[in-house]
Amino acid sequence: MFARTQDAGPSQPQEVKPVSAVTTTPKSKEERKPTLTAARAQPVDPIDFDVDALLFRPAAVDISRWPGGRLPYSVLVGVYVQVAGTRSRLAIVRVLTNFIHLLLARAPLDIPPALYLLSNHLRPAYIPCELGIGSMIINRVIKEVSGLQARDLKRLWSVHGDPGDVAYEAKVQMRTLVEPVPLVVHDVYKRVLKLADIRGSQSGKLKSDAVRKLMVQARGEEVRFLVRTLIGNLRIGAVRLTLLTALARAAALLEIPDSELDVLPIPAKGKKPMDPAREAAEEKCVAAVRLVRRVHVRHPNYGDLVRGLEAGLDGLEERVPLSVGIPISPMLGSITRSIDEVYARLGSLPFTAETKLDGQRLQMHVRRDGPQGEDDGGGRWVEGENGRAWVRLFSRHLEDMTDKYPDICARGLDLLSSVKGERKPFPSWASAPSVEVAALLEAESISSLIVDAEIVAIDKDSGAHRTFQELTNRARKDVRVEDIKVVVEVNAFDLMLVNDVPLLSSPFSLRRHLMRELLPPRPTPADPLLARWTHIEAIDSTDLKSPADLRAFFDKVVERKAEGLMVKLLESGRAPAAAEAEAEAEAEVEAEAEVIDVDVDDDEKDDGGKSRKKPLPATYEPDQRSMGWLKVKKDYLEGLGDSLDLVPVGAWWGNGRKAGWWSPILLAARNPESGALEAVCKCMSGFTDAFYKDLLARYPPDSDPTVCSTQPLGYVETGGLVPERWFLPREVWEIRGADITLSPVYPAAASYIGGERGLSLRFPRFIRIREDKGVEDATSAEEFAEMFRRQMAPAGGVAAAENGAEGGEEEADEVGDDVL
Repeated sequence: MFARTQDAGPSQPQEVKPVSAVTTTPKSKEERKPTLTAARAQPVDPIDFDVDALLFRPAAVDISRWPGGRLPYSVLVGVYVQVAGTRSRLAIVRVLTNFIHLLLARAPLDIPPALYLLSNHLRPAYIPCELGIGSMIINRVIKEVSGLQARDLKRLWSVHGDPGDVAYEAKVQMRTLVEPVPLVVHDVYKRVLKLADIRGSQSGKLKSDAVRKLMVQARGEEVRFLVRTLIGNLRIGAVRLTLLTALARAAALLEIPDSELDVLPIPAKGKKPMDPAREAAEEKCVAAVRLVRRVHVRHPNYGDLVRGLEAGLDGLEERVPLSVGIPISPMLGSITRSIDEVYARLGSLPFTAETKLDGQRLQMHVRRDGPQGEDDGGGRWVEGENGRAWVRLFSRHLEDMTDKYPDICARGLDLLSSVKGERKPFPSWASAPSVEVAALLEAESISSLIVDAEIVAIDKDSGAHRTFQELTNRARKDVRVEDIKVVVEVNAFDLMLVNDVPLLSSPFSLRRHLMRELLPPRPTPADPLLARWTHIEAIDSTDLKSPADLRAFFDKVVERKAEGLMVKLLESGRAPAAAEAEAEAEAEVEAEAEVIDVDVDDDEKDDGGKSRKKPLPATYEPDQRSMGWLKVKKDYLEGLGDSLDLVPVGAWWGNGRKAGWWSPILLAARNPESGALEAVCKCMSGFTDAFYKDLLARYPPDSDPTVCSTQPLGYVETGGLVPERWFLPREVWEIRGADITLSPVYPAAASYIGGERGLSLRFPRFIRIREDKGVEDATSAEEFAEMFRRQMAPAGGVAAAENGAEGGEEEADEVGDDVL
């Protein structure tokens, strides 16, 4: 179990105050936010965690009133309040680090439930967890607990909009004769999870009863955040990377002896003093952050991660390994505007250009002996002539979609058959494989695998690829093979594990060779409903005489309805001089914007400390938009280098023939650092009448305030724009525009381009709903800024962007009225 390294002579700890000693004053009644003083009625006071993390001492915190030594819910709610009360990422990390540090040292059993409750996800992304708590249940419980009449409750909804705020205001004036038993975190977590298991004709009543009991016990601010947890919208700005950073820093601080934490306080103003002890501690924290993030993207499970940390940071990767049955956060491609840019970025480094199909990303896990590690109930066993195997399928955003594709599961068993025929040796020009990887080429059979692939719908007779929309017509759950109407083909393009040997650190040249030799394409099956198996079509740079040949291949795949190309390095290397110079210029812009990259290694800086271009990797980099993968889509021929995946966050009522419909719609990009959705543009082009009607049904103006409200329903930055209704951020739309411009109105990506103005999109046009993507997969502000820099690189520069920004909104509105 966790234990703090202690020795004699600790430095003077910073005073740890109850949170009731700290107050925050809301700016106005309309902008009322939770305040720390609201928790004074709690039997266990929250704690002020906003102190210097290197001076915070868990031993100085009085936990004698914690029931059985377990974390009170009031303390967690105090953390919610502190995090929600600031937009400073450094402050959020500081609060979370100290909170987790306290739990590691004093209440380690409560770390997993606390992390899940903080993350706004009650289970790992790959384990389904739908509570099924909607506005009907919330309204019913609020009325029962508070005694409010329907008209009074409706008035609260019109003023506040947020379900948590409504519940808080409804109960805050209620008095009880008997004080309820205080809530504790592990019990709240267990009771909330049980809601997902309630099904049947009486489920509504049973869920209402369970929620009512929780709300009766909740006090003050607990009510607000309990309801927000139930509807899955905490609104505190603690994103996954921030939580992992805090967990890693806390784990590192736990291992540092007190004598090495004899640091100087940071002055409120003026220059920071030289402090070798602080610098040494920060170096250990930064190394821990790299390690914990690296482990989590390969094994995204907080429970397993915390268990691995019980023995410390050393050896964490071995204790929490890549495992069949637990998805890997997928590697992504960087945006590229043209074929010529591919050569400018990669130079003479060997690469392959794969067809980018219009399908659904698939991560396929298969193993004869079942999943590695604890069985969480996912996946399925498949039996056939080749015996039996356990199969689990994951989407791009790690959701389990095993039940959707029984035909692919059957194909998974077939892939474990004996490997027959002669096998070609590894390419002579490729890196030398390790002994373990080299032995895989001689394997007589396959016992386990993890494959990265693309699913496409096909014509069952001709085998021709169909559109992505046809693929979405398949049911999502409990699909039976005999009921399948949409036949699919699996196009494999990467191999991450085989026979329990991870391949992520091997270059793509070796991974691809193993995939081709051990998992060759299968002939068209006699059973038309069995998923077909092939490799994605590609051409290597060694087979290209000039960029014109690559352009010809691009034209060929686009003509066959593909989206474009995905260019991938076969061997790692460094960028050409021109590309490296461009990267240095971009690094200067990022430095001006004070973007902190905790993953920059010392050997990636020159003698002056300036960040330089990282080596281009051919290894598999989970959860990274790698410069070793370049995405070349047909959209670049139409102006903008790539389409954007944006989130609708609000709308105004339309005028003229659009009266009674939502038009325009406010769209936003995701800021991965702050967790905010930052407004990009208004869109009113590309929609049909049928779409407008359906949009109004999905976001009804009055009937469901949890999805359409007069108050923001998420952490949204709009630069002062206030739509007539706010939408619950839950959809992702593909949007295309003419170009990207600097904007004095929209705040998107402002922190990434080093200025007061953000970025916007001229002439935005709706393309489609991306049903295969969640909000976390939307275009990030960082990607948006990168697209802007690429756009400005050829000619015109910032001046052109400034000119383009003039009147952009009016132009978009004019075009929108003409196009339907």
